Amino acid sequence: MAELLGQAGVGLSGEQQKMLLEILHKTTGENYFIGKKKKKSDGVKFVQIITDNMNYLNKIGYFTSSEQSFLLQVASYLEFKTNVIVEKKENDEEIEVNAATPSYLAEQFGKTRESVSKTMNSLLKKGVLGVAEAGMTTEDGRACTSRTWFVNPNILCCSPKDGVDKATQHIFKRSLRNFKVGNDSKKHKLPIYLF
Repeated sequence: MAELLGQAGVGLSGEQQKMLLEILHKTTGENYFIGKKKKKSDGVKFVQIITDNMNYLNKIGYFTSSEQSFLLQVASYLEFKTNVIVEKKENDEEIEVNAATPSYLAEQFGKTRESVSKTMNSLLKKGVLGVAEAGMTTEDGRACTSRTWFVNPNILCCSPKDGVDKATQHIFKRSLRNFKVGNDSKKHKLPIYLF
């Protein structure tokens, strides 16, 4: 029906479209709208690299090569809106997905648990990864523990840029602000902050 309405709306004035919707409502008792049919690409999963920030961090030598590799690999394991690192499930319709552990990620990436844990802890200290506070719950109802890992959406963002979960924002609200690189005394700021 939405496709039919979409076709009917072409070439009609705003007033005519409104009248058509009122007739349909009076006839069926349902509420309709004029919309477009979804494209196959509308349901594609994505993670956005905040390129200005990534370019800046690369320019100042913030990442090791193993950290860069980890971030690229972990991008496809981010939960929509929360940026929680989760286990990947074959069945997309499964609602509850476990938060990923370093052991799980090591198995997925073909690395040792020790090397993955070392990289994750390094990125945690740098403000690129974060962990939840005990008892924290995301807007979608995910109960988080201190073993729930998040990726900073100011680096990799798995949501609309203005739709980052409030729990995630809370974790990273002070991250990568006036930070130092190594023993350098200069303080740095990212070019872009989403929140």
